[in-house]
Amino acid sequence: MFGSDYNLINVLKYELKRLFSRKEFFIVMVIAFFYISVDFIYHSVMLINSPLFELPSAYQMWLLYNKVRGQWGQVFAYFLIPLFATIPYSDSYLEDKRAGVINFIITRCDKRVYLFCKGIVVFFSGFIVVFVPLLFDELLSFCLLPVYSPSENVFNHPTYNAYQFLSTVQLSKLHSINPYLHNLFYMLLNGVCAGIIALVSYSISFFRKMNRYLVVILAFLFYLLENFIGKLISSSTTFSIADYLIILPFSSEITNYQYFLIFMIMLFFISLIIINFKCSKDEV
Repeated sequence: MFGSDYNLINVLKYELKRLFSRKEFFIVMVIAFFYISVDFIYHSVMLINSPLFELPSAYQMWLLYNKVRGQWGQVFAYFLIPLFATIPYSDSYLEDKRAGVINFIITRCDKRVYLFCKGIVVFFSGFIVVFVPLLFDELLSFCLLPVYSPSENVFNHPTYNAYQFLSTVQLSKLHSINPYLHNLFYMLLNGVCAGIIALVSYSISFFRKMNRYLVVILAFLFYLLENFIGKLISSSTTFSIADYLIILPFSSEITNYQYFLIFMIMLFFISLIIINFKCSKDEV
């Protein structure tokens, strides 16, 4: 067995090639782009024949900008992200085990390299299937709307109402500097969150009596349960993870990103500990 950098790069290339060739990855990407496109067309139709001063800016038409596309963005953040993140590749270890190729692989590279490289690609798969469609959605908005509308109105809401929304979002200073960087930050935030959810699903696959459906379902239920309990125990601060992924009004008053950061780091390191424990076991 070899644990060299050369083997690390080769295993990463091998796992990435398998990711991009999987039908699950292709299906999830198609569904994500379809959802984004249908939502965009639906809200675009509402703007037909609207005068210029009533049009929102392109950044305001982004999916997770709750002021404009509220319910569609909430469905994406609360339900679709965990499914999109886990379906493409989090079950790949179980597929290798079922196909009997694991022993063949670890005779050519170190077992730790194999499992951690797979973990890196699992994280990447979760990140890309969420980040790329969200970026695509913003690019669609550029095709239809002005970069900045004259009055920053949103569907006939008065200017002061829009200003109240803009001044109370989380990271309002970044928003005031450049709202598109603000949207990009949220795209990256959603992508990282999806990557960690995928990693959690991957670590679940190491437990006994797991199958490819359970690793997706359990991660999905865990995400739903966290958001449900988070809503129940929330008072002045929200503990629902999905609330941190959407640009919400008054989010600067109800969100505490220290909680979000600690929770994501905790999930990340728990997943790493499980993967490391699996590396130390004799059997695969």
